[in-house]
Amino acid sequence: MKRGTLEIIVGAIVVLIGFGFVQYAYSGKQVKTVAGYNITARFGKVGTIQLGAPVKVAGVTVGRVANIGLDKSNYEVVMDLTIQPDLKLPADTKASITTDGLLGGKYVKLMPGQAKDVLAPGAKIAETKDALVLEDLVGKIVNLAIGTEEAPAQ
Repeated sequence: MKRGTLEIIVGAIVVLIGFGFVQYAYSGKQVKTVAGYNITARFGKVGTIQLGAPVKVAGVTVGRVANIGLDKSNYEVVMDLTIQPDLKLPADTKASITTDGLLGGKYVKLMPGQAKDVLAPGAKIAETKDALVLEDLVGKIVNLAIGTEEAPAQ
């Protein structure tokens, strides 16, 4: 009888630990909202970036991805970014989708320009750079290695 009770206790502890892991994983996936103003960026390819992904300037989180949609007329990805209200970005700011390290998540990197005018709420970022998809890069390397694709001219 002692063995059965011990097994029940150990089983209950394992279930509680499992529940704790599930709750921890779920809480890490919560979309954090940022109060502020919205700007829009258009990309040809965004990879696996998720709703709620960080928007960063110089490595500092200044906003979040608020919406990701597809423009059905030209098949571009339209991304709405919510930026902190106290941050005024120059009108010539550039946006790119970048990976946070080798195995990190994707985020939107903003590179402020030198313009005196600022992006107003609802403005569109004019210059964007698409996400670099690892599979595309590996495919290009393989094609270069076997000689089916020409190397870029230098």
